[in-house]
Amino acid sequence: MTALRRSRAFFAGHPLFSIIAGLAILGGLGGVMVGANFAAGGDLNGRTIVLDSGHGGDEPGTAANGVVERDSNLDLAQRVSTILEARGARVVLTRYSAVRPRDVPPEANGAMATFIDLQSRVSIANSARADVFVSIHSNSNTDSSVRGADVWYTSLRPFAAESQRLAALCIEGVNTALQARGYPIRPREAMDDAQLVDAAGRGTPMFVIGPEREVPRGELLDCGVDPAVVGMHPDAPVWRTSATQMPGALLELLYVSNPDDAALLRDEPTRYAIARGIARFLGAPAS
Repeated sequence: MTALRRSRAFFAGHPLFSIIAGLAILGGLGGVMVGANFAAGGDLNGRTIVLDSGHGGDEPGTAANGVVERDSNLDLAQRVSTILEARGARVVLTRYSAVRPRDVPPEANGAMATFIDLQSRVSIANSARADVFVSIHSNSNTDSSVRGADVWYTSLRPFAAESQRLAALCIEGVNTALQARGYPIRPREAMDDAQLVDAAGRGTPMFVIGPEREVPRGELLDCGVDPAVVGMHPDAPVWRTSATQMPGALLELLYVSNPDDAALLRDEPTRYAIARGIARFLGAPAS
């Protein structure tokens, strides 16, 4: 993978990466077919959509060219939420301000904060009994010429086809909106996070997608995580991570490291167009 976002790359070589990667997992909802219920113009009444604004608090994500990902993600999620709610959907955000999700204590920081943060996003989505989960991010690359929008899903869950369909709908909505504003589209299919591995060859799904995992007690301790904090029994040798129970996708909305992409992310009409594009392909009409 040529374009790991800075925050993901930071943890890729750390043992905690493989733990927290399994904490915020996107799956599928039995009986809910994304293609049928979340196609463009579909009925959103009675549907619950969780929008996850990546990062938060002292973890700003990537930042360049006047764009801070933490703040951009939240603003876009709020715009999408407003449109979807106007069409009858129930929308839950994993965070409603620049801080981390509501379950993360303010005194937490560093790796422990990230650990709790991701677990909180899973809990929020499951408590909401969401039909789908969409995580909103932006990307970065050391090569400033790299540009465009990307989307990820996971094939490591039994509802992979629904997650892939959701990812395809989301990226189609974003690219359609960008193209209408004269942006030269770089077509990319939805990418499968099962391809990601760390330096040791271990599978490292991104933070909000991936299968459940059994984490040895020693690995938790090595990462500075108190097993008791995650509810691990004193005699248990491993701790099993949880997973959300609905189809999901992770959007990378342009590259803040690319000056032209960043300019679009700073442009009010373009931000509104992107939000409308996402909302339209989650079911809300374009108007």
